Amino acid sequence: MIADYLITNYITLIILFVLAATMFTNRGLSIPSSKNFHLVVILIFIISIFEYLNVMTQGLTRHMPEALDFNDLIGIRLIADTGMYIIRPFIILLEINIILPGRRNHILFTLPAVINAFLFIPSAFGARFVFWIDENNRWQATPLSNSVYIVQLIYVLSLFVLSIYHFKKKNLNLSVIISTIVILSFSIAFLESRNILSGFVTPVTTLCVLTYYIYLTSIYKQELYEQMLEKEKQITDDRMELLRSRIQPHFIYNSVNIIRTLIRTDKERAIETIDDFSDYLKAHFRNIESDDMISFEAEIDNVKAFLSLAEADTTRDINIVYDLRETDFRIPQLSLEPVVENAVRHGIDEDGGTITISSFRKDNCFVIRTVDSGKGTHTANNESGRLAIGISNTRKRLELLCDGRLEVNITPNGTTADIIIPIKDSKETKQHS
Repeated sequence: MIADYLITNYITLIILFVLAATMFTNRGLSIPSSKNFHLVVILIFIISIFEYLNVMTQGLTRHMPEALDFNDLIGIRLIADTGMYIIRPFIILLEINIILPGRRNHILFTLPAVINAFLFIPSAFGARFVFWIDENNRWQATPLSNSVYIVQLIYVLSLFVLSIYHFKKKNLNLSVIISTIVILSFSIAFLESRNILSGFVTPVTTLCVLTYYIYLTSIYKQELYEQMLEKEKQITDDRMELLRSRIQPHFIYNSVNIIRTLIRTDKERAIETIDDFSDYLKAHFRNIESDDMISFEAEIDNVKAFLSLAEADTTRDINIVYDLRETDFRIPQLSLEPVVENAVRHGIDEDGGTITISSFRKDNCFVIRTVDSGKGTHTANNESGRLAIGISNTRKRLELLCDGRLEVNITPNGTTADIIIPIKDSKETKQHS
């Protein structure tokens, strides 16, 4: 009997298998409302069973249960046909619900399928309200039997209109796919209703479902591609913004002028300053290319390169004090340097001052503290200007890359900025205990 069923529904099952395989292949795409297609596969499989029972009870298959009498065959055929005519509209309805917005619209579109079901249910119990099987095992019907075709055609047209409207901004060439579905659905419904062609409704329905799934998958992949392009553009824009916030034209011009002056007065110091300036630029460009974590010692080297350039400006007396008690940890690159840069430019007085950089462990966190002794105006509270953008970016990167944070406390006697990095690795915690 199983072999007989497989032979009878061979085309339907092959298309159903292709649909299931395609869905399995695309399982990683997380296509919206993909569960609806799972239900569609189940409903089509149930219809294929009903369809087999229909042809079996007419003696059109190789297998016929000997224990069934003529009345049993008519009863089975009534139930099978009723089930088919009730389920068919729900298959298209599930596809509509994928793109139909609003719960109220879902309920409204369900009504035609529900009405059609109520019309056909009495037929399963022998009522001759819509259709019946006569004493010769022949199918008879009233005009109400056309309700299943009318509801399906309404749903197919709705699916066409909603799909075109919902995806109107996408590639219009894909509308050829949905148009094909409409043509196939109308053709098979017309031919079956006129008894010109029968037995092909389920295979064609399955083919339409597969075609619509391919249609949605094509659109979804196109959306993913557009999102990827937009993301790449955003990354490029962010990098340019980061580059603008990191490298200050005024500081570059000032450094070049200092180097030019030193070449005339102190060539050895000029060479050292050129090396520091090169290290400063390398660190910033490296940060644009990658946002990896680096060792704290490497970040201190970046800071020292900047401070060396700042100290080369003899118009201010800048004193740097280091108190580094913890150095064996990692930090987002160029996260301390903007804080120190902010202290140099806005923390200390115009005549100079002292900046203390310390690192220590507190409450299962590494703390990098920058303290300035001046009474300058910081940009930490009023985040405007390019340097403030750098401080803001530092906060975001600390949070995203290591769940860290930047805390700034401004007082009349100076400003304290703490970079706090949690110690997440238990082994690392024990090592520093």
